[in-house]
Amino acid sequence: MAETLLSFGVERLWNLLVRESERFQGFNEQLNVLKNDMKMLRCFLEDAYAKKHTSAMMENIIKEIVLDAEDMVETFLLKEELKNTRGIKNSARKFSCSIFEHRGLAFSMEAISKRISKVIRDMMCHGVQQKNVEILVGYLLDEDSSPVVSITGMGGIGKTTLARKVYNHQIDYKKSLSKIGVGCKVLHTSRNEGVALHADRQCVTFKPKCLTFEESWDLFQRIAFPMKDTSEFKIDEEMKEMGKQMIKHCGGLPLALKVLGGLLAAQYTLCEWKKIYENIGSYIVGGTSFNERNVVYHVLYLSFEELPAYLKHCFLYLAHFPEDYKIDVEDLSYYWAAEGIQRPRYYAGASIRELHDMMREVCLLKAEEEDFVEIIQGTSTANSKSSCKSRRLVVHKPDETFNVDTEVKNPSLRTLLFIKCRGWRGTSLFFTRHKLMRVLDLSRVKFEGWKVPSSIGKLIHLRYLSLFCASVNRLPSSMRNMKQLLYLNLEVHSNRVYMPNILKEMRELVYLHFPLEIKNKVKMELGNLVKLETLENFSTEHGSVDDLRGMTRLKTLSIYIRGKKCNMETLSSSLSKLPHLENLTIDKRIWYALPNDDKEEGFFLDCIHLKKLKLYIYMPKFPDEQQFPFHLTTISLTECCLKEDPMPVLEKLLHLKEVSLLYRSFRGRRMVCSRGGFPQLQMLRIRKLEELEDWIVEEGSMPFLYTLEIDACKKLKEIPEGLRFITYLEDLSVTYMGEQWGKRLLEEGEDYHKIQHIPSVEFY
Repeated sequence: MAETLLSFGVERLWNLLVRESERFQGFNEQLNVLKNDMKMLRCFLEDAYAKKHTSAMMENIIKEIVLDAEDMVETFLLKEELKNTRGIKNSARKFSCSIFEHRGLAFSMEAISKRISKVIRDMMCHGVQQKNVEILVGYLLDEDSSPVVSITGMGGIGKTTLARKVYNHQIDYKKSLSKIGVGCKVLHTSRNEGVALHADRQCVTFKPKCLTFEESWDLFQRIAFPMKDTSEFKIDEEMKEMGKQMIKHCGGLPLALKVLGGLLAAQYTLCEWKKIYENIGSYIVGGTSFNERNVVYHVLYLSFEELPAYLKHCFLYLAHFPEDYKIDVEDLSYYWAAEGIQRPRYYAGASIRELHDMMREVCLLKAEEEDFVEIIQGTSTANSKSSCKSRRLVVHKPDETFNVDTEVKNPSLRTLLFIKCRGWRGTSLFFTRHKLMRVLDLSRVKFEGWKVPSSIGKLIHLRYLSLFCASVNRLPSSMRNMKQLLYLNLEVHSNRVYMPNILKEMRELVYLHFPLEIKNKVKMELGNLVKLETLENFSTEHGSVDDLRGMTRLKTLSIYIRGKKCNMETLSSSLSKLPHLENLTIDKRIWYALPNDDKEEGFFLDCIHLKKLKLYIYMPKFPDEQQFPFHLTTISLTECCLKEDPMPVLEKLLHLKEVSLLYRSFRGRRMVCSRGGFPQLQMLRIRKLEELEDWIVEEGSMPFLYTLEIDACKKLKEIPEGLRFITYLEDLSVTYMGEQWGKRLLEEGEDYHKIQHIPSVEFY
């Protein structure tokens, strides 16, 4: 019955969207995306019901999406009818309201589409069967069973994916687990069954089975043919037949099927499919004995061989990093650029947190075959015994005993990285011996006397240099010889650094990070650095804001306003010349005491692409929403000392996803989040607002808030009643709010009903 009702609801929404399409003028793009998402959801739902792959939780999620979408569409249509019946009175007011409502509708449609896309991804679930999840949850909830539950099996069968599905299972199960006791159940994954037995001889072992041919074909189709039979792409019967033959080589392993499907999803012609079809057979036959482990490796190898040359280099570069190392993608792009693989790209803090262990093994094996990189440990002497053949060398965990002069001998070395440093000693001799260096990461290096040797100026081919957290307080003038640098990070460990005017001729620089403070009186000449895309820690004390005008490629800028020569009006004028600026930090803090008067500086940010903004500026009066860039997604305010509630302005910035009101940003007593405000907000931080007493959250405000942090707002009386209406809220952190606050949030406390729906709540 539930199945029929849900299918009917989805069908009804689809019909409504099709029937009323003409009335959504101005929303064609969002409407088409929503209609396509609904079409895919219908297909997946029909398929899931046919194969009995749905769950009550998934059905409830889809039902809520359908109802919310219906409400959104019908509310808009009714408002449009009411406007038409009222005539043209108050046309100016009507026009401004209409703009606000239309923007809100566009965001609501995008939000619904995102929710549908997430459901579709969950329904695909890559071979993780619901019955396996239910079995494992049963083991975890059984108080009489072993405290250790182990998922074992070959690589690529989906152990980690299954563990995640269990962890993210229905909230009721999480609450049940919390009643059993903290830390009393451990969910463990390993290829080796003996690992779990070592932890607990009585552990429960669960072994996922390989997918059947039918399940394999179903998974493969969802990835290789994501659009099904659309006008853009028709599935050839010969392609289907080749696909069925190729998946036999995958042995029912989800990882192999996922990689193969992803590889073929990018191929649109029969000729391209035939090429891969012929190659996959030779890879399997050309290997050793046919077993499940080899199957995954063969498919991964095939996927690697099909990459274009530059992407092969990009992939092999991952071999530089240790297992489970968090790789900063932006740094990685600069490594690639310094070696001429591809130009640097702006990734806005993205990182690679996890590389599948089998992917990593393929990467290491291929890197070894190609002599792509040599890897040594910081305390190893292996490199001193055999000369390094590769032009790239990476040292893991070097410490003070590591001798760079004896360990690093290859004079033709082009790349040298130090990963997970604990402090190692650099010498002048090293720079003299290795003049062909392109990439040099000297993070956390220690130089004698805290001075960078002048011999570093001999590295005239250098394109990447990082002195991050290095023990340095003096830079040599010879660094001006490094005119090919693309990346220069001078964020050293010392607070004050002597730095000569060395940057003038570094015309190729794309990334520049200044030291925290320059101790000598010098004006850096930056007018030639017109290729800069990232400029961090720029101070008006040692540079001119007029130089910024020529940096039209800038995407990230953090600027410290020191002294009285630069005011906000001058800065705003320079910033208006930066059409690509996306990330801006302005620091003009008043140290130790507040000003005696309320003199304030206004500003207008004419940066249409700006997305992230951090302000450390004294400004008792907050600008209105028209003075903020329309596409702003993140804003952080610190020490602004606002007298009036900033929420009425911030909640009208419709793209905002993250808001941080930090130390002394607001000095008022009352704050209100209105109904309909913050339509896309996902994270809100409120920290050290010393005068805040009352915070009102109206029903319908912040509907998609996911994370809320309240810290050290000592006068705040209670948590807002309106939080109970925010059903998306997953994480609540309440810290340094006093003992009474903690008691109110306990299960028997008077505020518990406001937060009982939130899965993760922590307070101390």
